[in-house]
Amino acid sequence: MLSSQHRTRLRHRGHRGGAILAHRAIWHLALPWPRMAGGALLAATFSVLLAAVQPTVAAAWGEQMAWWLKALELPGQITPAESSRGTSVLLPVPWIDLPLHELNRTGVTAHGLAVLAVWVLAGWLPDAAKPGAFVLRFAALLHGFAVLYFMGWQASFPHSLSAHVGGGLRQSWVLMLIVPWLHWLTYHLFPFPVWQRVALTAVSLLFLAVLAPLQYASHMALLYLTGPILMPLLFLLFGLMVPVLGLVALYGWAMSWSAPASESEAAP
Repeated sequence: MLSSQHRTRLRHRGHRGGAILAHRAIWHLALPWPRMAGGALLAATFSVLLAAVQPTVAAAWGEQMAWWLKALELPGQITPAESSRGTSVLLPVPWIDLPLHELNRTGVTAHGLAVLAVWVLAGWLPDAAKPGAFVLRFAALLHGFAVLYFMGWQASFPHSLSAHVGGGLRQSWVLMLIVPWLHWLTYHLFPFPVWQRVALTAVSLLFLAVLAPLQYASHMALLYLTGPILMPLLFLLFGLMVPVLGLVALYGWAMSWSAPASESEAAP
C-alpha cells in the first residue's frame, strides 16, 4: 500500500520516471500590467461610446427591419421600438406582426424526411469533409427534435416571430457591449500598438452592427416560408453562433498583424 507521500511524488513523474516540470513559458509568464491598464481604459471608452450611440443603433436596426419587410414583400406590419423602454443594456426593439403558416401533418412529415435525408447524405461525404458532416448531422439532430415536437404539440409552441427577432437583436447588442472587454482579456495581452487594438474592436463592432439586421431579416423571411418549425434550428445554430464565429475570425486575422519587435516599442 503506497503512502500519501509516495502517491504525491508519483503524481509529478512522467511515464519514464522523470520529473514533470512546469513549461518554461509558464515560468516566465507575467501579465503586462501597464498595457492591461491601458486596455481597460480603451474598453471603458468603447463602452461609454456604445451607451451614447445605443438609441441610434436601435433606430437604425428598426429601420432596416422595416425596409426588409417591405423589400421582401412580406404581408406584415412593424411597430417601431419606443426608446423609453430601453436601457444601455436592454436594446429597444421593434414589434413585428407577421403571421406564420401552421404546418399540417404532411408538412411536418416532409421536414422529417428532409432530416433523414440530410443525416444519410452526411454519412456519404468523404473523410476530408467529415467536419462538415458533423455539422450537418448536428443540424439534423436539432431539427429532428423540432419535428418530433411539432408532430404532437404544434399548437403549444410558445415562441413568436417577433420575440425571436427581437431577442436576437438584443443578443447582438449585448455581444457588442461585451466585445471590448473580451479584447481586453485576450488581444491586449500581446504587444500590439494602441491603434491596432482600437482597430480590432472598431471593426468587430462594425461587423456586428451590420450583420444583426441582415441576419434576422433572413430569419424573418425563412420563418414566413417554413413556419415556426425552423425557429429552434435558427436560434441554436444560426443565431448567436454566427456573429461569434465572425468575431473569432476577425480576432485570428488581427493576430496576424505585425507587432513591434520589442516590448519597449509597444504602447502601454
